[in-house]
Amino acid sequence: MVMAGCAGSDEGESGGTDTFVEPTTTQPTNWQFNHLNLTNPFAHEMQCDPLQRYHIADEEFDSYAVSVEEFSGETAVLKVRDGLTWHNGDPGDPVNADDLYTKLATDAIIGDTISTLWTDMQRAGDKSVELTLDGTVNERLFMDALNYYWLETPHRMYRDYVERWEDATTDDEVADIRSDLRNDAFDEPKGNGPFQFEERTNNYLRMSLYEHHPDADNINWDYWEIQRVSTDTASVLLGGDIDGIRNYTAPESVFDSAPDSLLHAQLPALWGHSLPFNHEDEDFGNIYVRQAICEFIDRDACASNYGRFGQPVEAPSGLVGNIDGQNEQSDRWRNKVSDEMAEQLHRYDDPERGRRLLEEEGYQKDDGEWYRPDGSRFEVTVKTVAGFNDWHPVYETIVDNLNGEGIAAELQQIEESAYWSNHYLAGDFQLASTGWTLQRSSPYYVFDMYYNIDPEFMNLSPDDLEAPPMGDPDGELESVDPRGLMEELLVTQDEAEATSLVDELAWITNQTMPMLQINEINDPVWFYTDDWEVPEPDSPKYQSKWPLWWFPRFGDLQAK
Repeated sequence: MVMAGCAGSDEGESGGTDTFVEPTTTQPTNWQFNHLNLTNPFAHEMQCDPLQRYHIADEEFDSYAVSVEEFSGETAVLKVRDGLTWHNGDPGDPVNADDLYTKLATDAIIGDTISTLWTDMQRAGDKSVELTLDGTVNERLFMDALNYYWLETPHRMYRDYVERWEDATTDDEVADIRSDLRNDAFDEPKGNGPFQFEERTNNYLRMSLYEHHPDADNINWDYWEIQRVSTDTASVLLGGDIDGIRNYTAPESVFDSAPDSLLHAQLPALWGHSLPFNHEDEDFGNIYVRQAICEFIDRDACASNYGRFGQPVEAPSGLVGNIDGQNEQSDRWRNKVSDEMAEQLHRYDDPERGRRLLEEEGYQKDDGEWYRPDGSRFEVTVKTVAGFNDWHPVYETIVDNLNGEGIAAELQQIEESAYWSNHYLAGDFQLASTGWTLQRSSPYYVFDMYYNIDPEFMNLSPDDLEAPPMGDPDGELESVDPRGLMEELLVTQDEAEATSLVDELAWITNQTMPMLQINEINDPVWFYTDDWEVPEPDSPKYQSKWPLWWFPRFGDLQAK
């Protein structure tokens, strides 16, 4: 778990402190520098630059490390920002077309979002790459795809993987490249952002201001340090030795004890907590067992126990818009589907239906306890991340709900790096925990997570899915094609057709339940203001992910 803050008390020439300290619960010497290897990766947000900035409130995009120079719907030309250089000299090598090409190629190797939008690419000058798009792609969906991507792929470090990918002719070859890339650990740090790697010990990693960065003049302190701290985030925040946390949903005791100098603001998370199912599990490979479990879980209680920054998902179907900026329940999600579909989507708040579904599948309840069709006790384990303390009340509530229903449930907390690499990403779980979106508001990208990016983690085969007919939840199961519908949604220019396609995808998701969307949240960001100047909490500058990374780049975080 990484938090952000400042413990600096050294005097610098330009301010009262010269070191911004970001706490972490991980031992820094365990980190390796290939961000695509998900075992202890380190690619810090101040060490590498994001492609663009997305303003959530007005849904506008600003170019940053990369700009879209041309867009025709069938092609797009991306260009690297002038003046951007790598941290391998004084200054280092310019970030160029090879590096951007490498970013897109490695994205294709791992099958991430951007790679689903194009069919071919080529370098187009020293700093540009031209993409041949997969049909006439909707421009807004293309721009949305660039959100939350970072340019952290120097060609010289990933050259071998890119060349192997260029020569690959089969899916099996690409899978081998992906496996090798996911398992490769780099000893050399890499970056092009405002801060560059200096040194690390068991207890801290230090970066220094990279004066050749285009926005270095906006930063009036010298060092960014990541210090190892305890997992008690509330105590870390209230301890007075830090100046900020990127995102932390604190218990009410923190609000009650917070000093006047501790400022908090909030921004839409565009995600919430979910309960992914293992679709090859002996129980949860059955659509009706998944639905039954969803009926037993009290999403209202989950959201309430999460705290003031969460609201329950009203109709679990992959539609963002269940919470407003004042942390109240919202029905903005209805704007993404037809009025008819908004009413048809199942709410999953009927435990009696859940019991009927289990009984119809051969499960039996005896003396308040559920048993499988083979007579064994119906037992489930929910896995979550040990250090994500603010997640725990959600999944503890789920376990309590299931135990209260007579299903023997337990919560297993696993250290962060092991959880992602060895459990969730390896598909080694019955029930797990993760966010239910990729932090984008477009339904296309939520469905992209379920049917293109995360299926292998959930052991889900989208091509073999079956669902009841639209509007008839008790009807006979029939084959559905979510990927085919997504291909149509990506290129349609007709609003009515787009709504119809989203209707179908929302229904499929609502019925087949790849993962249960539990709540939707706002993200609180924290800053101490005794040593640092930041905008007031109601400033629109907070409405971009994340203030902690954008404020330094634009001069909105200043040492006093």
